[in-house]
Amino acid sequence: MSDAVVVTRSRRTTWVGHVTLPRVIVAELIKLTTLPSFVVSFVLAVVLLAGLGVMTAVARIVQQDGEQTVSAEPGAVLAGVQGTQLIIVFVAAVFATTEFANQTVQPSYLAVPRRVPVLLGKAVTVGSISLVFGAAGAATALAGASLLLGSAGLPFDVSNAYSAQLIVGTALYLLAISLIGLALGALIRSTVGAILTGLAVLNILPLMLGAAPFAWLRDAAAYLPSTAGLMILQQQVPEGATQPWPGLAVAVAWGVLLFITAALVTRRTDA
Repeated sequence: MSDAVVVTRSRRTTWVGHVTLPRVIVAELIKLTTLPSFVVSFVLAVVLLAGLGVMTAVARIVQQDGEQTVSAEPGAVLAGVQGTQLIIVFVAAVFATTEFANQTVQPSYLAVPRRVPVLLGKAVTVGSISLVFGAAGAATALAGASLLLGSAGLPFDVSNAYSAQLIVGTALYLLAISLIGLALGALIRSTVGAILTGLAVLNILPLMLGAAPFAWLRDAAAYLPSTAGLMILQQQVPEGATQPWPGLAVAVAWGVLLFITAALVTRRTDA
């Protein structure tokens, strides 16, 4: 009589949650916040934006003591946006390309096979942080300048409506810049290439078109993201020039269109 061999199998039950956009966003947020370089860059962006605003107020006080007539427009206090945008486009481009450079994008696409939610999660993450930090930096710059100029007895007249325009407009503009940087990174997939392209679009191209010998090229410069978007810092603009909110809409449109293009390319290309 042969012995009966009974084989038993132990089964371990592993709970696996469904892939949802909120979970993808949380994963991308962890990726962003656990790298010190990204955190430091965002903090530096706020410090630059707020610090230059305070320095503008200090310069106004010093020049007043020297009996020089220098206007202190509230929009001028936020001139640091032009430097802050370079940090934002740098962070967004690196955030988009790091996984390609390190060949760690495959696990992300294995976890989220449809791919576009990964890019959307990155956009929500870097865009939200840019929005919040941009608003915080602008508000700090305006508050610091108002406090310093007021204590020195110098006027700093800014209405509530204009203050809201500057704070909200700066935040939305930096959000648009983050989308542009992220989209360029997803399209080019090269950190250096994406950063250089972003710098060219924001800084070099406006100068080149502005100095072009043809009027239609000079007119086209007004519709570049930085040229149009930075009009949000103006309270009054000459007749025929791009108005603040429509100019900001142009910058946001650049970010949205580039992001849609990057999403379509991401769906159709290999990792």
